[in-house]
Amino acid sequence: MYETFEKLSDSKKNQIIQVCLEEFVENGYKNTSTNTIVKRLGISKGVLFLYFKNKKNLYLYLVEYIMEIVVKDYFGSLEPVINIDIFDNLGEYYKELMQKNPVVFLFMLQAFINTPEELKAEVDARHNKAHDNMFQHMNTVGFRQGIDIRLVDDLLHMVSYYVGQLIFNDLKGKVLTTTNKEEISKNIENYAELFAKYVDILKYGVYERNDLR
Repeated sequence: MYETFEKLSDSKKNQIIQVCLEEFVENGYKNTSTNTIVKRLGISKGVLFLYFKNKKNLYLYLVEYIMEIVVKDYFGSLEPVINIDIFDNLGEYYKELMQKNPVVFLFMLQAFINTPEELKAEVDARHNKAHDNMFQHMNTVGFRQGIDIRLVDDLLHMVSYYVGQLIFNDLKGKVLTTTNKEEISKNIENYAELFAKYVDILKYGVYERNDLR
């Protein structure tokens, strides 16, 4: 579907992606104007639609792009890329993502916490696919016998969503722009620590083994 766009040089593609991410982050899906995007890029709307056909496809392309780079970047920061201890590394990765690439983080937050209703099924499908790619490498050494890995995946997914919802609620009523970077950074340690506490409970449980009845 995006063959014409993918034939562009990396620098041109990155420029288009960056501008589109910034516009969606600042205005949300419904209020983002393709007229503004093409004006910023210095291209015609016909060219933009030649690449993506319409705004919906453009948005879904960005969701796929973000999910792909997040998974690749996450695995690329770890050695080896198999049998990863998700519990010990995921929170730190999200923390670094928020600090180093706030536009990507804010777009991801909006896409999955405040999903446009008309795109929900398609965005959820892409989100679930990314989770499948990440958690298939989960290190299960030490897991209780018979534990359902999919349930572990679901619980980690829920924790990620909940902490993301807290961040989103903190920003509710404010314009979600790239200028929110400083405000997000002020609370980033708190979010990362909260996520780590939830993950620790998932990893180690609530009761001491000798206290179980």
